[in-house]
Amino acid sequence: MSQGVSNPLTANYESRFISDAFYRPDLTDAQLAENAWIIEIASRSCLSAIDNPVRVIFAAKDGDALAGFVIADRSDLVLPEIDWLIVAHSHRGTGVAVALMNAAMQWIGPALPVKLGVIHFNERAIAFYRKFGFVDTGEIVGRHKIPRKLFIRPACGDRK
Repeated sequence: MSQGVSNPLTANYESRFISDAFYRPDLTDAQLAENAWIIEIASRSCLSAIDNPVRVIFAAKDGDALAGFVIADRSDLVLPEIDWLIVAHSHRGTGVAVALMNAAMQWIGPALPVKLGVIHFNERAIAFYRKFGFVDTGEIVGRHKIPRKLFIRPACGDRK
């Protein structure tokens, strides 16, 4: 795994892997449109984390192929955020997500609480974040068409 120095995403990666994480067959047209917008902004979000003192991107590769990436953000000095954690479907359950999360959490540090938003129906992601000490606050974060639950990991909640 390496800290990104160039944009790790390609149009192919964006359309296949990000949409996979956000898609369900029962989504409305508005939700599908929002997913398309998320895919569109993914590349800009990755670029914004390069050489940025308050954002970082870590990428995991399998040979020349991108296996996943995570973006962490410390622009909020009190409550930093895991902004993106995306893993290719073919690399789920292989330790890629754990390695990416560990890198992001180490960069943020254990002394601060950390927040993230997770799509309400993504039970696999919710179980994963709980293993890292994240707790569902019961709040919805953002104004997304597909609701995101707000999870917070308390300070000094290092796990794994």
